[in-house]
Amino acid sequence: MQIRESSEGDKETIFNLHQSAFGEVEGRAVATLAVDLLSDKTALPILSLVAESDSEIVGHILFTSVSVSDLDASNAYILAPLAVAHNMQGKGVGTALINDGIEKLRARGADFVLVLGDPKYYHRTGFSAEHHIKPPYQLDYPEAWMVQELRTDVLKDVRGTVQCAKSLSSPEHW
Repeated sequence: MQIRESSEGDKETIFNLHQSAFGEVEGRAVATLAVDLLSDKTALPILSLVAESDSEIVGHILFTSVSVSDLDASNAYILAPLAVAHNMQGKGVGTALINDGIEKLRARGADFVLVLGDPKYYHRTGFSAEHHIKPPYQLDYPEAWMVQELRTDVLKDVRGTVQCAKSLSSPEHW
């Protein structure tokens, strides 16, 4: 498996991957979000990675820039969305994409990465719900709102509400 930054020519495949991975009920919404975020100027800077196996894209992850209301400056991101082809799930593709993305963001000088997702899954890659950053909307499962520090003690005094890209700011994504 190879991981690389996505290109403009990958958009249709990325859309189809997310749609398939998330199923009929939410697949179209997540796929549309992924492609919209790739073009959303308010999401910049972004990191979009694809995993390829046998020259076929089998995974995609997107990290987009965020800010926190009570923080003067930060270099922070949110991980959303992540998709892995059904035939590759459970084979470490998602974990590899997360870890590769975290390392690339750390190299860029990022402070932290937020995610809204399954705690059992994201805890394995270093995310924790122990923080004081509020999501933009009330969550049914607040334990799913997690963060990973990329610089030691950077979150010690961070409080406030996250502000995401325009494409991700709609309540239906939360």
